Amino acid sequence: MLSLILNSGTFSEILSTALAVLIAAFGAIMLHECAHGYVAYKCGDNTAKLQGRLTLNPAKHFDMVGLLMILLAGIGWAKPVPINPNNFRHRKRDIVLVSISGVITNVILAFLCFGLLNVVQSIFAQVTIWSGFTVWLYQFLYYLFLFAVIVNITLAAFNILPLYPLDGYRVIEAFAPNSAFCRFMRRYGTYILLGLILVSYVLGRYIWFLDIFGMYINLVRNWMLGIMTKIWGVVII
Repeated sequence: MLSLILNSGTFSEILSTALAVLIAAFGAIMLHECAHGYVAYKCGDNTAKLQGRLTLNPAKHFDMVGLLMILLAGIGWAKPVPINPNNFRHRKRDIVLVSISGVITNVILAFLCFGLLNVVQSIFAQVTIWSGFTVWLYQFLYYLFLFAVIVNITLAAFNILPLYPLDGYRVIEAFAPNSAFCRFMRRYGTYILLGLILVSYVLGRYIWFLDIFGMYINLVRNWMLGIMTKIWGVVII
């Protein structure tokens, strides 16, 4: 992600691309977390609301390490929204609903931004006289919606993995909290996840078959882009 930003052109174009990437990426992550908190609130848990986390204020969700990971690896995170399952009306059902809400939000955002990117391309295709501002605006909007599509799909694919502490694991834990798998994941899942990311993004650069995480993300991303292309009837990437 960082190399793409730095290679995007002139200094002003680099700033434009960087701004678009940060807005798209952090917006996707922030809305993912807000979805968790909102659904938890509707299920009876007001922990996030009491802590002021049901807001679109970026400062409430900002995480420096997560932001750096967005720039370096193309995937990051915001500060997790606090949730107390003990407050849920139907514990098992509500844990599942809260867990999948973030992923569903990202899929919906990717679908909408896919369409908005198509609108942007259609509008600017009619422009006959280009000024410096017009070029800047087109590049900014193009990268904003393009990266919004990519980041939201990537987040959805990332979070459905059944690894602690991701959403996919939470769904499994709701049905079998005391299973050997869940006990193992609670103890080692974070290390497995970090190891998978490091191997993929460090060693995977030199040995292609070690980029397990990258191959998985690309597989899901291409599948979802194919579905969106058929629905919208256009190809954006």
